Amino acid sequence: MKIQQLEYVIAIAQEGSIARAAKQLFQAQPNISIALKELETELGIQIFNRTPNGMVLTPEGEEFLGRATSIVNDIHSLERDYLNRNSSEISMNIGISRSSFITAAIGEFISKHEGESEKMEINLTESDTNRVMNETCIGKYDVGVLRIPENYYEMTEKVIDSKNLISKVLLEYRFAVAIHRSHPLARFDDIPFEELKRYPEIYNGINEPDMLRRASVNANYEDISSNKRINVLDRGSQVSIMATVRDAFMWVLPIKNPIMETAGIVIKKCSYAQQVNKDIIVYRRSSESNPLVMDCVNTLITFGDKIKNEIIK
Repeated sequence: MKIQQLEYVIAIAQEGSIARAAKQLFQAQPNISIALKELETELGIQIFNRTPNGMVLTPEGEEFLGRATSIVNDIHSLERDYLNRNSSEISMNIGISRSSFITAAIGEFISKHEGESEKMEINLTESDTNRVMNETCIGKYDVGVLRIPENYYEMTEKVIDSKNLISKVLLEYRFAVAIHRSHPLARFDDIPFEELKRYPEIYNGINEPDMLRRASVNANYEDISSNKRINVLDRGSQVSIMATVRDAFMWVLPIKNPIMETAGIVIKKCSYAQQVNKDIIVYRRSSESNPLVMDCVNTLITFGDKIKNEIIK
């Protein structure tokens, strides 16, 4: 049994297919298929059922995945801790899902540490919530920041705990609406949803389901995706779209954003948004002994506390 085989199993379970796992790991699909078959033969168990809808874990596979994840997590943590101990390089990998204020907080963290070493590498990656959580668990990210509707919070906390992660709440809020200042509805202090829903909506990537709107905006959120929907994942492109498609809108964190303001975008209250959302930070339990990771965590928490008074109510 090899560590690489365990990493393959984890990736297949996350992606639901060998093809997508191969893409994620930058490996040839046949290599992963062969490695999985060899592992199942060696252990005498079937880890996955091959179905028309993809790879599904067997009961034995579920148990194996839990133990494999723990082992890979510990190995990556051990390797990282000792490599960092013997190196003057500052390295940090952070995954975020939709938490735009985090970039400013990471900027504070970088400013604090950039003079401590001649070599620094900070990787900030935006992805979807499940991937950020899973990849923090397996060690791809040192710290993850998730956006969770309050209705999903209790269930998400159970998943976080099962992955041996620690979570802390950074912010709680209801969404506001971002629109260009020349938008026909910019004259309203509190934008009426009946008017808003006529315009193109920017979604946070193609995988964002309509049901998330009902959890994060309003329990009775109407399905308007069949009308005008623009799918964009990264925040910079979203800002560019709103600056040019000036009747588009997007649900955002209710805090003034200097980058958006520079692009002529304003943040407006919309009373239709009734659901509470939480931005939370996650990190591995084993990272509690890593001073750099914990300083990053504490910097984010302090920054979150600082901007709570700026939330538009």
